[in-house]
Amino acid sequence: MSGRGEYGAGRSHGVQSSGTRRLRGAAALLLSAATGLGLATFSGKLTGNPFTARAQELTGAAIAVDRAGSGTGDTVAAFDSSSAGMRDTGHAASPLPVVADDHAPFDMAGERRRVGPAPGAALAMHAEPAPFALQADVPAEPAVGRGAPETGTGTATPGAASGNAATPATPAPAAATPGAAHPTAASVPDAAAPGATVPARLTEMIGNQLIRFTPNVGEQQALAAFYGARGYQPVFTGGKGIAPLGQIALDQFAASAVEGLNPADYLVPALPASPSDTQLAEMELRLAATTLLYARHVQSGRFDPKIISKDVDPNPTVPDPAAVLATVSTAPNARAAFESFAPQYDEYRLLKTQLARLMTEGQAVSHAAIPPGPSLRPGDNDPRVPLLRARLGIGGAPEDSVYDPMLVDAVREFQRLSGQSADGIVGRGTLAALNAGASGDRLHDIVANMERWRWVPHDVAPVYVMVNIPEYMVRIVVNEQAVHETRVVVGKPENQTPIMSENMQYAVFNPSWNVPPGIIRNEMLPKLMADPYALERQGIDVVRNGRIIDPGSVNWSRGAQGYSFRQAPGERNALGRMKFMFPNKHAVYLHDTPSRSLFSRDRRAFSHGCVRVHEPLAFAEALFAVGSPGEGWSQQRLSRLVGGNEKSLPLKQRFPVHLVYFTTYVDGTGQLVTREDIYGTNAATKAILGLDGTRRVADRGAAVRPR
Repeated sequence: MSGRGEYGAGRSHGVQSSGTRRLRGAAALLLSAATGLGLATFSGKLTGNPFTARAQELTGAAIAVDRAGSGTGDTVAAFDSSSAGMRDTGHAASPLPVVADDHAPFDMAGERRRVGPAPGAALAMHAEPAPFALQADVPAEPAVGRGAPETGTGTATPGAASGNAATPATPAPAAATPGAAHPTAASVPDAAAPGATVPARLTEMIGNQLIRFTPNVGEQQALAAFYGARGYQPVFTGGKGIAPLGQIALDQFAASAVEGLNPADYLVPALPASPSDTQLAEMELRLAATTLLYARHVQSGRFDPKIISKDVDPNPTVPDPAAVLATVSTAPNARAAFESFAPQYDEYRLLKTQLARLMTEGQAVSHAAIPPGPSLRPGDNDPRVPLLRARLGIGGAPEDSVYDPMLVDAVREFQRLSGQSADGIVGRGTLAALNAGASGDRLHDIVANMERWRWVPHDVAPVYVMVNIPEYMVRIVVNEQAVHETRVVVGKPENQTPIMSENMQYAVFNPSWNVPPGIIRNEMLPKLMADPYALERQGIDVVRNGRIIDPGSVNWSRGAQGYSFRQAPGERNALGRMKFMFPNKHAVYLHDTPSRSLFSRDRRAFSHGCVRVHEPLAFAEALFAVGSPGEGWSQQRLSRLVGGNEKSLPLKQRFPVHLVYFTTYVDGTGQLVTREDIYGTNAATKAILGLDGTRRVADRGAAVRPR
């Protein structure tokens, strides 16, 4: 079977062993020192804004319990992860097996160890809270834009964490389309009563003015059908002002920063003290249209992710606008209905909690950049040491330029939290991470990663496989708990593993490798021109018209057109002993590899796009335990399939495989950690959203800065 198989091997490096370590108390602030904070996206005053209570809810701070405001008398308590059925830590909690003799910690899981001087350093670095506020220079009307593409529309039902299911809207009559006249709604019994002519005004505006409220054709049709089905009676307004549902919507828009959104996009001009019925109708449609915009943004994102590159190919679940209106207008708890549109994955909500904490604290730490130079090793004397001490909050005299053990420990903690080898050596990678933190970009990284969570299918499957590309890890997740995890090797920057989701269907044992055209053209043809038998020595056959031919009989300077290349099953096969198939247009899959030494490296971007899995038999056992439960596919039984001809083993139950790209996440110890942006996708996300300091253009479909 063709695909982006793997070809070639790398040299083995030492690896760090596993275990579990937790940074306590003030040590949680160390990553703030590592990556800095940025609040430039939002400026102004926080005090008195609805965001304050929402941020306090998410952080668990003591706040007054406020009313849901939907007329039910329901109360909303402070956000509590355990009562929401949510874990306090991310997936990466289980220990990983040792793959080398080195006993340094591996990745995010490791043995407990004493807290070094770095936590104390973090306390010294903690800035006084600065006020957080919303943008001051905002337009008078909401920035209504296209956001995620209209194709691939999904349902907008509450997520798994929300227990309030909405009753579907009554089917709209065929005549309820934009531009159609609706004379039955224009008849009002008492035109003198407050708001009495609002239905008539709504009829007129829906008939010929909907484009003023949203350019999205699907949303225009949904608005027309929704109000037509209810006889053009308002739902967000009532009498001479805002109805309870309208106030909940306004509160949600104003507090949208807690979802990593920009409140300026959802501003609705206030009603005058004594509004006319025309103004009430206008407010009604503006609130309804902005609700649709908000639901689309928070559920499926603010731009089409495919504009980043051909390898960014997810299919976000765009909410059905008719279902959105039905949900918010009929749910017993309207606030919960609004919150159901956000991603319902635990990891998203953990990031949301971290975002609220940073916003509430108002942290904004900045540091002087540390100049480049030779690698700094323990015991070295270097004039950059005072800057390094200041960067990590380690005290010392200005003239103290010795890289002493206390500073080395602080550097090791920094390296661990930023996903590097905790060797205490300040080389180019560590120096770049230290200086990246000086830009105050930590908050922006959280927002960009929350945005990418919207690219994952909205419905949380009870079982799924998730490969986090920058983390070089794969997990099998059951009911939002990781039941198996292991290291992976992913694609090189020039051969990126795509961001996508498809269903796992079967495994193949003793696979053949049909070499993809790109590898033939770029890697194999030059070898054949130099030595026609170079590939034969690697067990790769040249095939023409279904028959193996002598590669020495071909003039390879004319190209490889008409020839195919196949590697038979065996120990040298680039796919190893097995591959795990989720058929997709990118022809990528998870598979074994003969180049197992690469799993010992911290940075594991070496493949041609497919994902190589460490200890594939253990992964297969866990996969079939959830995909074919009760059939007893143990490692011992599976190993009997290894050897001989190619064999296919289907799964009885299929489930999604999500290839995702999260550079900032909460790990198994509850720490917020960052990983290298190996493909530049995080930087591209921030640029499109305007988090690099420029005004966001994503919603308007303007040209996006190329990567």
